[in-house]
Amino acid sequence: MGITKSGAVLLAALTTVGVQAKESLTWMSVDLPPATIYDGALAGSGFAEQQLRILFAALPDYDHQIVRGTIARAWHELETRDGLCINWVSRESGMHWSAAFSKHPVPNPGYRLVVKSSRLTEVLPYGTTGEVDLDLLGRNEALTGGYMDARNYLAAINGFIKSEDRGARLEKAMNTGQMVEQLRAGRVDFIFATPVEVAFYKESLHLKEEFVSVRVKGSPAYNDGYIACSSGPAGKAALARIDSYLERPEGWAAYVAPLQRWLDPTDFAIARGGKSR
Repeated sequence: MGITKSGAVLLAALTTVGVQAKESLTWMSVDLPPATIYDGALAGSGFAEQQLRILFAALPDYDHQIVRGTIARAWHELETRDGLCINWVSRESGMHWSAAFSKHPVPNPGYRLVVKSSRLTEVLPYGTTGEVDLDLLGRNEALTGGYMDARNYLAAINGFIKSEDRGARLEKAMNTGQMVEQLRAGRVDFIFATPVEVAFYKESLHLKEEFVSVRVKGSPAYNDGYIACSSGPAGKAALARIDSYLERPEGWAAYVAPLQRWLDPTDFAIARGGKSR
C-alpha cells in the first residue's frame, strides 16, 4: 500500500523537524602548530584538531562546522555572533570579556627559554634556583636570543625583550620554526618558545639536535588552555554540554590524551590532572 498524500505531508513535516532540530555550532580555527597543523606531513593531526573530533563525537546532535582564520578574526566572530566556539585558548585578564570559558582548563607549559642540550651549562649560572633569571642573563653581551615580535610572552619575558639596559642581543623571527632552525644552526644562543612548539618543529624539520626548555623566573610555568564560546544563549548552551562531557573522567581523559605526543611525562601528568579537578 502506497503512502497517501496526507501521509506524505506528515512525513515531510517530520523530516523537516528532524533536520531543524540539529543546531549548528561553528568552531573558529587558527594555524598554530602543533595545536592546529594546516600543512605538511602532519596536517590535520594537531592535538587541538584531535580534541575537536572527540568533542564532535561527544555532541552528535550539533552540526559542527570549522572555519579557518586569524586569531583576530576568530575573536571578532566569537564576540559578535552567537553559536561559535574556539578550542585551546588562553584567558588573559581584561581580554575577551564577552566570551564564556570552559570550567576546567588544561594546564600546558608556558613560554620558556630554550637552548641546545650541549650548551645548557652556559645558562645554568643564570638559573641557580631552577629558573633562568633574565636580569642576570641579559648582562651577558656575548649572548644572542631569538623571539617573535608580534607574540605576547607575558610580563617577565616581554620586559626582557623591551629592556633598554639589556646587554644580550635579540633577533626577530617570523615564526617558531625559523627560531628553532636558527638555534640549531648556532645563529642564536637561546630562544623563547613553548616545549610543545619545539617538539613539533624538531620532528617536522627532522632535527637531530636535542633541546632543553628552562623555566623563566617570574613567568608562569604553565598556562591554561580553555574552550571559549560566544556568550549568547547558543554559545552558553553548547559550552554547558561540553563542560558536562569534560566532567566525566573518561571524557577528560579522551580530551587530554592527544597532548601526550608533544609533552614530556611530567608536563603531561600535570595536564592530565587539570585545574580545580
